[in-house]
This record gives sequence, C-alpha cells and structure tokens, in this order.
Amino acid sequence: MTGRVTLEMLLDSLGPEVVRPIALPEGGDVPVSVPVIYDPAEPLNEGAVLLVAGHPQPDLVARAVKAGVAAIVTRHAVPSEPGVALLLADPAVSWGQLYMLIDTMLAVVGPAAPGEPGDLFALANQVAARIGGAVTIEDLAMRVLAYSTIEDQRIDDLRRDGILGLRVPAHPTHAEEYAAVLRTGSAIWSFVPAEYLPRLAIAVRARGDAIGTIWVVEGDRPLAPDAAEILAEAATAAAPHLARFNLAADQVRRRRAEQLGALLRGTGQLEDLADALGLEPDQPVTVVVISRHDGPVDAIHAGDLLRTAFSAYRIRAVAGVVEGRAYGVVATGSDAALLRRIVEDVVSRLGPDARAGIGRTARALAGAPASARQAEAVLSVLDGPFGRGSVGRYEDLAAALLLAELAAALRGRPALIGEPLSLVAEHDAAHGTDYLHSLRAWFAAYFDVPRAAEVLSLHPNTLRYRLRRISELIDLDDPDTRLALVIQLRLRRTPDRNPTPCPDGAYGDAERHGTAD
Repeated sequence: MTGRVTLEMLLDSLGPEVVRPIALPEGGDVPVSVPVIYDPAEPLNEGAVLLVAGHPQPDLVARAVKAGVAAIVTRHAVPSEPGVALLLADPAVSWGQLYMLIDTMLAVVGPAAPGEPGDLFALANQVAARIGGAVTIEDLAMRVLAYSTIEDQRIDDLRRDGILGLRVPAHPTHAEEYAAVLRTGSAIWSFVPAEYLPRLAIAVRARGDAIGTIWVVEGDRPLAPDAAEILAEAATAAAPHLARFNLAADQVRRRRAEQLGALLRGTGQLEDLADALGLEPDQPVTVVVISRHDGPVDAIHAGDLLRTAFSAYRIRAVAGVVEGRAYGVVATGSDAALLRRIVEDVVSRLGPDARAGIGRTARALAGAPASARQAEAVLSVLDGPFGRGSVGRYEDLAAALLLAELAAALRGRPALIGEPLSLVAEHDAAHGTDYLHSLRAWFAAYFDVPRAAEVLSLHPNTLRYRLRRISELIDLDDPDTRLALVIQLRLRRTPDRNPTPCPDGAYGDAERHGTAD
C-alpha cells in the first residue's frame, strides 16, 4: 500500500479542522502506510502516521526518523528534525476517531486515474482556471472540503467566511438554495442575496445520489461560455473523491455512534469512552438532542452540522446518531447563550419541523446520561401541547415539563375530566352556554375581569354575571377549586367552545349588556 497515498493527500483529505502541519521537512510528497497509536514498548513502522497521546518522550523524534516514520501527530510541541513531518491534531478530534479516519482513507484511496486531478484542491484550481471564477467543493453538511487558490479571483464575505470557518456561514436562504441545487441534474445559478456575488452551482452525484456540491463565484468578469459543461465534468471528476471521503466519514460515524450510545446509556468504562470521544471525565458537559416533529430527522446530517458548528466555535464536542436521533455532548461550563444560538442555527438549517432539546449542564461526564434524558424530555414537551418554539432548554421549561408529566399521569383517568370541570362542561352542553371559554380567559387574565372581558369582546358586567352563574355550579371562591379548574383546563385537549348557537334569553337580561362570545 506504500506509495498509494502521500502526506499531502492525507492532509488535504483530513483538512485543517482535523490536523494541520507544524513542519514538513521532506515536503508533502512522502508516502504514508498505516496509522499507529504510539506505544513505547512497540517498534515503529516505516511510513507510519504515529498518533502520540500525551507528552512525547524526548527521544521519540530521533527514533521516528531512524525507523522511517512518515509523520508524528501530537497535541503538544515537539522539536522538528529533518526526516519526519510533525502534525498538530485538533483537541476536538479523539485519537480513536483520527485513527479510524486515517485507516479507512488509506484502505479506499488509490492513485488518481491518468489525467485526473490528484485531490480535490487540485480539481478546484483546475476548474477555477478554466471557468474564470473562484471554486469551492462542499459535502452535504455544507463543510468546505476544498477551494481554489488562484490569485486575482474576486470573492465575497460569504466565501471568505466559509473558507476560514471551513463551513458555509448561516443564512436564511441557504436551505432553499441547496435544495434547488440538489434536485437539479445540471448546473444552475443560485439565487443568493443581492449583497453577494452570483454563483453557479451543481450537485455531485454517485449512483444517482447527491453526495456534495460545487460552487463557482462570478467576479468582475462573466464566467466562461461553457461554464455549465465544465462544472458537469468537474462533478463527475469529484464524485470518486467525495465518495471516498464519505466512506471514511461513515466509518468514523458508526464507531462514534457506538461510543456515544454507550456514554449516553451509562454503559462501558467511562475513562475509555472519554478518551475515545476526546472528552475529559471531570469536565462539565451538556447534552443536545435533535429530532423532527412529524417524523425522523436526517440524523446523520444533523449530527454533522452539530459537529461542524461546534468545531467552528472551537468548542470541544462530540456528535453522532443514537437510535435515530442526533445527539451532541458538549464540553461546557460558561456561555449557555452561545450554546443555544449554535443549536438554533443548526435547527434552522434542518427545516421548520426540526426540534432540539438541551439538557442541564452536568458537573462531569458521568452526568451525561441524566442530561440526555432531560434533553429528550424537552423534545417531548416541544412536540406536545405545552411546547413553544423549536429549541428548548430544560431549565427554561420547568412549568411545561410539570404539566406534561401531569397530563401523562392523568391521561385516561376520571380526575382529568371529572368535577369541578365536568359540572361546567355539562351545563355548557345542556344550555348552550360558553362558561368554560369564559373561565379560561378569566384565569389567563389572572382573575382580572375587565382584562378578560376585553379578550372575550364582552362588557365587564356581562362577564361578572357569568362568573356569578358559574359560582352557582361550583365554588369559585375556594382556592383549591380554582387550582383544580386551572389544571383541568390546561390539560384539557377537547375544545372549550360550544358550537351550538346560544338561544335567546339563555343568559338573562344582564347578558344583553355585552356581546356574546
């Protein structure tokens, strides 16, 4: 396998959000063979990518050069010497994830076909030169995998921010733009807002399924007349690269999902899971869960968006799919408002029916299962009659969670629809009155008659009369009766309003001073 993949190809495939070079004394055209997690007791392999957890031993670099190691990957400063590359790993990527990503990529990446660009960056530059505009190549999670580096090609803030953050910045029109590109079989002009430069885009497909997109920014000069044809060729050339990238990413996702599931279920060794997921056992964590109101969310896409978003803000987190939902375990302890903004941004990208629950911050990683259950409880509330909005925090939904628990406990029990509610409901049904609706408005106005009457479009005296009539059925002066009615009305799922028109004289003379509701 040695010689099939070079260090330059490895760096381009992983991207600077995973590893970045500190020193490349032999350049990027160095063949790599296998990833190896460093063990001082084991011999070093020629061409290996050595993953070194903790502080390297003083003689490690010299030993690596002697053994012909291709690169050392670390999170700490290491003296540079000729003969071995030094790479810095992002703290958000665990050693286990990095090992699997490199191992899978080496297993599936072969040499480029004759005349085909050797990597996505070379392809981006080739297309940019032919078409006359700056190029970006993205995956379905809107991560920027490669981009052209040709000078003197005009770009805008949207592209610049996408490259710097390695993901496309959030914008209200993005969902519609990407949907249009992905459902079209050829290159189309994207309807970006007027403050940005025009873009020609095409979907990259493998076996008919979209696996990414290519975008070209039109600068001061029009794109080449055959720009659409050039992009179609580029999409065909990019497909095997993106397919290999996605295959490697899928392997990492599956392993991450297994580890994440064990963490959230509270099974497995906590120390081992923490190391595999790149988290600290004693660091506070918050669990986020994303689902959809009317069915399953694209959990893989949601997990990718979560992971990319947290990475862009340099927040340590792990995200993946567990039992059809996207979960994120976020190392937190400070800015809860920022966490919510990130989650809201991700949810907005997933469409109007996406929902996200955020659990309490646990003091340590061992509390992740409890935070996950809380986040799931928030989801159930957001999808029910007591939910408001698409994103909720456990701390902010105490009342809604209590009501949801009460509703679940009382569902199907006579107390939920029994007295005192049933006495008023039976009167409405028998006499065509609308007392339940009047009570609900009165309770919502905190027993303020003029305010409730305004909501009901009634004269205050009319509402006072109704309340006196209701008091003949139940004791409205009793605080326990009022509390029971508030709970019953809040948990009631059937309509209050009586659809039967009120007969003349049903309310008596006092009712005629106001407008019947």
